[in-house]
Amino acid sequence: MEAVKYPVLIMAGGPTPDSILETGEPEPERAFIDIGGRPMLDWVLDACRGSNICGHILCVGNASRLQETFGLRPEETIEQKKTMLENFIAGIEILKNNDRVMIMTCDIPLISSEAIDDLGRMVGEISADIYYPIIDVRLFDDKFPGGKRTVQKLKEGTFTGGNVFIVEPNEVLANRDKVEAVIRDRKNPAKLVKLFGFVFIVKFLMRKLDLPGLEAKASQILGSKMRGLITPYPEIGFDVDKPEDLEMIRGIMGHG
Repeated sequence: MEAVKYPVLIMAGGPTPDSILETGEPEPERAFIDIGGRPMLDWVLDACRGSNICGHILCVGNASRLQETFGLRPEETIEQKKTMLENFIAGIEILKNNDRVMIMTCDIPLISSEAIDDLGRMVGEISADIYYPIIDVRLFDDKFPGGKRTVQKLKEGTFTGGNVFIVEPNEVLANRDKVEAVIRDRKNPAKLVKLFGFVFIVKFLMRKLDLPGLEAKASQILGSKMRGLITPYPEIGFDVDKPEDLEMIRGIMGHG
């Protein structure tokens, strides 16, 4: 039986983080940072093209440079907007006629085709509108000792988040205001308490949450059924945000 293929939206826009530029990194655009003699996005494109479940690829970013550097066709690129959220919505609008869309960032050069295919397998076994991979932090620490991630303790264990989503695009667009509110207020504790409710936040702080409880609350807030996918592939969660991330990844992959 042939695998279901998902169109892929790659968030390939935005500048190189200031903290990385301050180390002397010359590349001003995140997607084009050199990793092992190749632009970072090149590794992500390779993983997608080698996957059994990735269909049409759409990259949001500096469209002319994406086409020139990676040989992408005009229909495989979209010019970046002012914010990540605007880029996300613009891409989803183009791909909204698909049942599901896979979304990923450009700064996960360690991602593999096998990791992507495994997510597709799990999506096929679970009914939801939004799927989000999470990784047991012990797997992450075993594979990338010294790497620092944002973690959350749940009853099932301690997890860090991935950088790939699978969504039903029309569900996201129908609940666009709620999605925007969560993204906009994600670092504002007062607004998050109002959004999630006091009891939920207390459970969160006391580490009394379990994964089903977290999924149920997220689904209620977003207006769409959300499910976490516990993936055994920690590279899904290794993004290049800080100088130490870039140094570690260059050490793993070589630096041309």
